[in-house]
Amino acid sequence: MNGTLLSCQISGIRTLKDGSITLSLETPELTPSKAGELFSLRNQLAVVYISPKQIDQASIDQCDKIDPEFKGKTQSQRLRNVLFKLYDQGNEGFKDFESYYKFKTERIIDELKAKIL
Repeated sequence: MNGTLLSCQISGIRTLKDGSITLSLETPELTPSKAGELFSLRNQLAVVYISPKQIDQASIDQCDKIDPEFKGKTQSQRLRNVLFKLYDQGNEGFKDFESYYKFKTERIIDELKAKIL
């Protein structure tokens, strides 16, 4: 088996601005080895199978064959999100995020253009 099988309860669901969803899962107390398996999966792309009933070995084997494809955010989306967080912490006198975003990205572009020979 490639993954780890856990019983858990969905304790929270929330939507994010980009349309993605965050799930919060709670497990019963885990053995140290099972907790170690779970920690070894941190920050890795994974396949999740959620069912209110027991899962059989054939289903587990089928899940292990799935190659997860998660495109995630583009670099420009990540940059925009970081700039929004900075704007949210202190708008530096800008009245709206769009003007802040344009100013900051122009500054980044100008700095990079200055490095071109």
